[in-house]
Amino acid sequence: MKTFFKFFVVRDNDYVLGPGRIHLLRLVDELGSLRKAAREMDMSYRWAWGRIRKAEEALGVPLLEQDESSKKPTKVLTRDAREIITWFLRTEAELANVLKQAEQTQPRVLKDES
Repeated sequence: MKTFFKFFVVRDNDYVLGPGRIHLLRLVDELGSLRKAAREMDMSYRWAWGRIRKAEEALGVPLLEQDESSKKPTKVLTRDAREIITWFLRTEAELANVLKQAEQTQPRVLKDES
């Protein structure tokens, strides 16, 4: 048997951040646009923007800001968003390591015999 987890940041039983929102933010950074990132994740722009807005409200900081160097209305990640992504990915990797170590000491009945 294998173990797995999904890491989320929650406030008042509402999801603030998780793998999906982190992936969305990373795509915004990579593709240069929330609209393109939403399309890449096969979701509507409105849904994607709602997820970002909900996270911003819970965190009390903006995650996207207007790119002043662009002639088009383009959003880019804020410094806070970049710090959050870095922390989230690092913490997720550390937790995965802990889980991997726990698998090595799991009871015999849980070990995959195949």
